[in-house]
Amino acid sequence: MVSRIFQLVAFFSVLAAVVAPAYCANVSKDDLETKLPGNTAVGKMARSVVGVPYIESLRSAASNFRDYQCYCQLFTRKADKWKDFGGAMFFYKQKELVRAEIKSSDYRNGSIVVRQADGKIRGQGGGGLSLIKMTIQPDSRTIRLPTGFSLAQSDFVSLYDALKNQLNNGAEASVSAPVSLPAFNEPVLVLLLKNKKNDGGDSDPLHIIYLNPKTKIPLAWNTYKQGQSHAYVFFDDVNVNKGLTDDLFQL
Repeated sequence: MVSRIFQLVAFFSVLAAVVAPAYCANVSKDDLETKLPGNTAVGKMARSVVGVPYIESLRSAASNFRDYQCYCQLFTRKADKWKDFGGAMFFYKQKELVRAEIKSSDYRNGSIVVRQADGKIRGQGGGGLSLIKMTIQPDSRTIRLPTGFSLAQSDFVSLYDALKNQLNNGAEASVSAPVSLPAFNEPVLVLLLKNKKNDGGDSDPLHIIYLNPKTKIPLAWNTYKQGQSHAYVFFDDVNVNKGLTDDLFQL
């Protein structure tokens, strides 16, 4: 029993050491076209066809974290130019507890969104509106990100569930071997999700996801809209099993 305990301690120590370092290089909106591959290059990299079991394995890896926190940096494309949309300190705790603290240069700065243990989504304004708290509907546009996902459903487990649903509805997925890219300090896996075309021709991407090969967590997530790259999220400084307290997820 003692030996087993030491094995578990060693496992989680190694896991924390793997996840904590900054895996992403400093990427700005001007680097997105130069430090990350385009559609054609991604299609050549991601050649191994995978299905729902692969996504379930990613979800299983993410669900092993008791909690985690990271900084999410978001870029979105408007008028064919990339814009810095700001970011958020993101906190997650099993099961389904979420807190996002918005960091931006506009009125959103300081806003907080929480998914509580009772399932309610609560919001608090930033700046001069910090005294205002409210309950938010899960499908509210106020927490809908340019990625298409709800801020309250942007934890790793929920994101992988969304991919699984898309595969069950006809999307196709393929993944690369570990590959070195300028945007990352270490090799990554490139996961491509795209629509299925009945005529057998090429189809438009839905998501391009860059994964840590060891932990299987996303490092960057590129979503597409009408066949065009529309938004990027970078997950920086991921730290797991921090012992986050329940009161952090109450508003």
